[in-house]
Amino acid sequence: MKSNVAYNNIAIVGGGLVGRLLAWRLASIAQENTPAGVFQDNGISSAKISLFEKGSLNPSLSQCDKAAAFTAAAMISPISELVESEIEIYQLGMKSLQLWPNWLKTLGSLQHFHQCGSLVLAHPSDTNELQQFKRDLAYKLHSQADASQLQVLADRRQLEELETSISAQFKNGLYLPSEAHIDHHEVLKDLVLQATKLGVQFHQNTTLEPNDDALKEFDLIFDCRGFGLRRTDLNESATDTIRGVRGEVIRLECKDVILKRPIRLMHPRYKLYIVPKPNQQFIIGATEIESEDRSSISLRSSMELMSALYALNPAFAEARIISQDSNLRPAYMNNLPRIDRVQSTHGKPVIRINGLYRHGYLIAPAMIERALKTLDIKEDTPHENHH
Repeated sequence: MKSNVAYNNIAIVGGGLVGRLLAWRLASIAQENTPAGVFQDNGISSAKISLFEKGSLNPSLSQCDKAAAFTAAAMISPISELVESEIEIYQLGMKSLQLWPNWLKTLGSLQHFHQCGSLVLAHPSDTNELQQFKRDLAYKLHSQADASQLQVLADRRQLEELETSISAQFKNGLYLPSEAHIDHHEVLKDLVLQATKLGVQFHQNTTLEPNDDALKEFDLIFDCRGFGLRRTDLNESATDTIRGVRGEVIRLECKDVILKRPIRLMHPRYKLYIVPKPNQQFIIGATEIESEDRSSISLRSSMELMSALYALNPAFAEARIISQDSNLRPAYMNNLPRIDRVQSTHGKPVIRINGLYRHGYLIAPAMIERALKTLDIKEDTPHENHH
């Protein structure tokens, strides 16, 4: 496969998860310059890559307009998302589940990838919701010929074999063995570090849009601004505009509880989860509110999240709160991600990756792989698979 266009100067606007992962991936491909896959001789082997981020690349906990990637739990959970998400999210998530360990191994960060599965539990009062979730998930997995992804934990003994730190009120649950989670703060730092070593130039505290004169010298522009896209006049219909969906999470430290894997709790309003992080820390989230309010977490949300944590294990009562955070997930009206190819006012190709909503870590690698295939790659007919 050969590209009929050479990209010598590539700009990435937006330094969240997608921007960083894309910068590192492009730089890795350029350095490899090996005859493998769709990137063989694709015209970026000698490219200069620059990333522009409007804020800090290492934002403080209190920075209110940081990338949504920092206010996340970083679960790779395509199976548990299948119940309420479109099949496309499941397919992208399963692809990312394959890509993440390969990419993190290359990055030198495989220790931050944990494929221990996940648990789905319910309070005794919410058992009906758990049963409905199980039925819906089993039906959807059957339609995907993937029934092995769901294991029913029928009694307390099976539950304790997986997690010993769960309150005795939980008698059963569901186990999704192939799901994973990532130490995302560490990975976000590693991406900048390794991409810099590969020659990527990072520019922080630099607010740019694809149509700005400062970018007219670039051959190719990737727009990865997430909710920042809203600030551009796109001259598009309402269905094409990005909206922000508020989410709130709490990060805490508790030395008396050990969890090996994410736990989802059935809740009438939110998709609640508790995710273990390094240094005996945990993230509990996440509310989902149709609002573009970036203010601090509300008392109601804080109480609901903490009471769920306390119900899981009363030892969490002695946990120390490290941060309470809120942010906006970038979403289109249908809550599905999109890759759009447009032109800047300077006539340069712009590839826009956006709308990852609450599925950033779940689908980012698959979205980047898909976006790179939109480069001008001309396939030689003999390579087509006609079997």
